[in-house]
Amino acid sequence: MKKLYILSIMIGAILLFILQLFSYVNYILIENHVYSGLLDSTLLLKTSLLIIPCLFIVAGLVGLLFPYLKDKI
Repeated sequence: MKKLYILSIMIGAILLFILQLFSYVNYILIENHVYSGLLDSTLLLKTSLLIIPCLFIVAGLVGLLFPYLKDKI
């Protein structure tokens, strides 16, 4: 079961990396006048798409930390 929580954290980190990569590629394409748009290097990180990787990361952290916190109380 612990592997699933670690996998969830890794999926969230990969999704966050892909979102940052797309945001940077978008910025480079606009800067080089390939197409027009808003020149912002972190545009996609300011959208609601950021919720999806955060949900994976939070779910994994809660799953990993909950048994330890439950024993401490």
